[in-house]
Amino acid sequence: MEDDVTRRRAGAEPRLRRRLLEGFELLKAGELAAARSVFSEVLETNPGAVAAHLGLGRIYFQENDLQSALQCFHQALALDPKSSKAKILIARVHEELGDVDAAMNGYEEASELDPSNGIAQRRISRIFAQNDDHGEAIRRLRDALKHNPQQVETRMMLAGLLERSGDKAAAKAELQRILDTRPDEWPAAYRLGQLHLRDGELNAVRSVFERSIRATPDDATPRLALAAALTEMGEHQEALAALKEAHKLAAAPSSVAMMMADCHEALGQNVDALSALRQALRRSRRPGVVHRRIADVLTTLGKYPEAIEEYRAAVLGQPELGEKHPELIALIEKVEAPGANLEQLAKQAQTMMASISALQRAEQAGESPLDDENVDMPARRRNMLGRTFGLFRD
Repeated sequence: MEDDVTRRRAGAEPRLRRRLLEGFELLKAGELAAARSVFSEVLETNPGAVAAHLGLGRIYFQENDLQSALQCFHQALALDPKSSKAKILIARVHEELGDVDAAMNGYEEASELDPSNGIAQRRISRIFAQNDDHGEAIRRLRDALKHNPQQVETRMMLAGLLERSGDKAAAKAELQRILDTRPDEWPAAYRLGQLHLRDGELNAVRSVFERSIRATPDDATPRLALAAALTEMGEHQEALAALKEAHKLAAAPSSVAMMMADCHEALGQNVDALSALRQALRRSRRPGVVHRRIADVLTTLGKYPEAIEEYRAAVLGQPELGEKHPELIALIEKVEAPGANLEQLAKQAQTMMASISALQRAEQAGESPLDDENVDMPARRRNMLGRTFGLFRD
């Protein structure tokens, strides 16, 4: 009888692990209802499953039900008092609730339980940095790396803080250290490339991205990063060549065509730019933006009636644009007036659109959260990869 019980328990363990993995995959995919069902089912038969309590708490966390999340995390901690994950998640809730002292205490306790897990130290470092104590923030990150030098996220954050502190040489060294072991780590490559670019180290810029291309020749991302850097350097012909290579890859996003259009325009190849934009329009999730770009090129080419049609499509494709700028709609409507000067109206629309875009860029500038762990947050869910390569996403 005892052997039968032992065998049943042994068989149940792999099934439990599979169900938990399934639940976390659903959670990662954003399928909260399905993930909740899995974790709840696990807890009905395995109430002591710590991971299921943590998973359920993370669902509540994403839903901004912070008290329910806190209850789940405390249940997990009661079952496993040495769970650094539970302590970190409890601290995250306290931080979201604005109780910074409780959050700091929780992170400190988690770090003591598992010094090699850098998440707690990154969260502590973030809080110090937000309070302008960059020295202590940097010290915390360096201490975390002593326990585990392979923490890419920690080293990335350290590089960012060093850059903010004005020590660009040290920031470059940290980013280069990441790439020495992980040449496919695109955020590090892009950041290092940008630092070299700012210092006018053009050969170093090429070297960083070309090395990444060699590391993963089937990935479009490093080619796009190289093209973006070359564009900033004014090397539009080289950038265009990199983009054409990226375009051949199956995983290349539709924004490649938009970037190609930028290069063609810079080279004065407006007909080619128009062709690239029309190609981008077929796949774009933001057609209003592409219509506006097409209209600009048509205006440059002197095709004013077609340009006006594209400007109208741009406004209709972005309803919020018309709501915020009724003067733009009024301008487009003037086209219907007898004897309307289409050249003048097209050029006015071009100027107005350019001013609106410049204002939007100015409003968006300056936001760069120091760190966002891959633990779900109801707010501030931006991550460095999304911010860095937003240009390349569809």
